[in-house]
Amino acid sequence: MANTNLPQVAQAILTTDLVEKTASAQFKVAGKTVSITGIAKGSGMIRPDMATMLSFIFTDIKATQSELQSCLTTATNQSFNRITVDGDTSTNDACTLSATGISGVNMSDCVAEFQQALNKVTLSLAHQIIKDGEGATKFVEICVKGGVHNADCLEVAYTVAHSPLVKTALFASDANWGRILAAVGRANIAHLQADEVSIYLGDVCLIKKGELATDYSESAGTQAMQKSKIVITIEIGNHDTLERVWTTDLSHDYIKINAEYRT
Repeated sequence: MANTNLPQVAQAILTTDLVEKTASAQFKVAGKTVSITGIAKGSGMIRPDMATMLSFIFTDIKATQSELQSCLTTATNQSFNRITVDGDTSTNDACTLSATGISGVNMSDCVAEFQQALNKVTLSLAHQIIKDGEGATKFVEICVKGGVHNADCLEVAYTVAHSPLVKTALFASDANWGRILAAVGRANIAHLQADEVSIYLGDVCLIKKGELATDYSESAGTQAMQKSKIVITIEIGNHDTLERVWTTDLSHDYIKINAEYRT
């Protein structure tokens, strides 16, 4: 497929999306250029393990099916498998990686470079899905660190990301730290101590070791919440673990879109 046709294909696969989603990356090996280009669709019913997400990625590298699968699995696990709009799922998601070999460059000669470029493409597409989430007004990164296991960090991140009370507070630019802390507290993990939990909105510390930060002010929290891009950092221990999840707020428009939507 020629790159000149990709914008048309990107537009054709949209459903409730408002914009086309495309991303590209290139790198050189011994003077030869390798290109990776992808398209995606997705706006609602987005969560890993089946969603209404589609992504088709193309490259001109020479590679075997197993080489492509290995790289794609690594890339999707740090991109498409780390996003959620509403926690809902469907039965028709797909992400494919196709190689033409036209560049004349063998995958075996540039695995690290290819992986880095592919990661860049998939992460860009995943972030575009979140930014175009149904009714979304906020792009939110939830970073959880310090859990006994990475799975614990991921569980906490998704529990916060899927909390309707947290998501509506995000929409209202309400620095309601109690909602975030409550979501952390009900995450289904075995090793969680309240006095090990710290929560930050950007650079603003809300909770320090389970207590309201002594220098926290409502005005600072509100100012951080008013941004269109928000990073919530949650520390749940001192272990060398970290997971990131990207999500949206929950707005009036999300309700309207889905109340009026019929397949």
